[in-house]
Amino acid sequence: MFFFDIQKILSHAIITGKLHKKKINYITNHSQNISPHSLLVIDKNTNFKESYVKEAISKGITTIITNSFLKNTSITQIIVKDLFKEVSKLMKLRQPFQPKKSVAITGTNGKTSTAWYLAQICKINNIPAKLTGTLGYFKDLKKIKDSDLTTPSNLDIYQFCCSNKKNKDFFICEASSHGLHQGRFNDLYIDIAAITNLSQDHLDYHKSFRSYTQSKFLLFTKILNKSGTAVLNARLKNYKSLEKKLKNRNIEILTFGSKDVYFEDKSSLSLIIKNKKYQIKNLYLNNIQKENLECAIACALAMKISLLKIIKSLNKLKPASGRFEEIIYKKKSSKIIIDYAHTPDAIKHLLKTYSFKKFKPSIVFGCGGERDKDKRKKMGMIAEKYAKNVYLTDDNPRNENPDIIRKTLKKYCPKGIEISDRRKAIHTAISDINRKDILIIAGKGHEKYQLIKNKKIKFDDYEIAKNFIK
Repeated sequence: MFFFDIQKILSHAIITGKLHKKKINYITNHSQNISPHSLLVIDKNTNFKESYVKEAISKGITTIITNSFLKNTSITQIIVKDLFKEVSKLMKLRQPFQPKKSVAITGTNGKTSTAWYLAQICKINNIPAKLTGTLGYFKDLKKIKDSDLTTPSNLDIYQFCCSNKKNKDFFICEASSHGLHQGRFNDLYIDIAAITNLSQDHLDYHKSFRSYTQSKFLLFTKILNKSGTAVLNARLKNYKSLEKKLKNRNIEILTFGSKDVYFEDKSSLSLIIKNKKYQIKNLYLNNIQKENLECAIACALAMKISLLKIIKSLNKLKPASGRFEEIIYKKKSSKIIIDYAHTPDAIKHLLKTYSFKKFKPSIVFGCGGERDKDKRKKMGMIAEKYAKNVYLTDDNPRNENPDIIRKTLKKYCPKGIEISDRRKAIHTAISDINRKDILIIAGKGHEKYQLIKNKKIKFDDYEIAKNFIK
């Protein structure tokens, strides 16, 4: 599609300036990753600042599409009444073919691990698949680019997964509560919807757990195709109510954790699928990993991947970056675990996973600034109860005073040692390790940066820990 074609496609649009005979390479509502061949979307109902337009112009952009005429700019403007409808029309003409099947995975914790397991099952079995989520954009597990959001914008998702020719790819994505609530899955056909679990998170945005839950459930009640499949965790407290909503829509349901797909670990590890037992060898997982893999297996079955291929893939799977990443500290015969856990439920499960009889692991963690403040009390209390030694440090304080965040944690975790410098906190915690200890460094996982005030500073928990024990 060329810029010049738009005047024919959107016949009711008011066009100021000249539309060039140049190909449109991308349609975006971001001013950062933009080129002269991009069409910039500007919605008067969003906080799109004049400085963003100037930034886009400095990068060579020539044309915008908007629902409000912009003064003081000489670039070509395509002005329409219903911006979403008209942009959607352009997108569908450029890339009319949806993926072979689309899988969206939601939940408070485990989305990334589940999506990563599922993408690996596809890769191992030569099934073409695209993946987007917290770790970035991938094609057949080869990274294409980073992502700033767990669920990218509607424009970004659509252009990544849809095609201008027959689409043979499966599409796997993480569905955040923000993304679901803000309509980022508009115009996408979701064939399989899965939920890992539900616990407190993002209440700074959703205001209540009920509202947060309702946003998650939109994936099943509104977005999932009528002929699609819902993959549910039997452990959900809301399982029955969600099941009822789905049955009212006549949606097929696959349940993991019991019924359809679950692991049984007695004398040896077994996988139960539809009441049939399969012995699994050389697969070593903790309970959280088992739960995430159960979900991935159920999604793979819904994708019509053969059971034999799925089972043969299992002992080749690896954890996602920053999820239960293990560093062996040979000098102390100990382990250091790097994990993204940043919610009360995730921290609790992580600490309990590495607790044995009277043994407790130690932990380095903090809480992000300008985010759900209610969870700080819970996280402090959990660390106090389930950890041996606790090192309270900074975790993306943003523009909030990090001292106040740590003081709140310290109030509910009296045993916690405050060390504001995260590097120093990690070094101190490792120095305190005894023989056969386990130290957990939680909260950042795959992230390679710290957000302090308005700066993004290079920082990698894994590398810092690894280099310190050399």
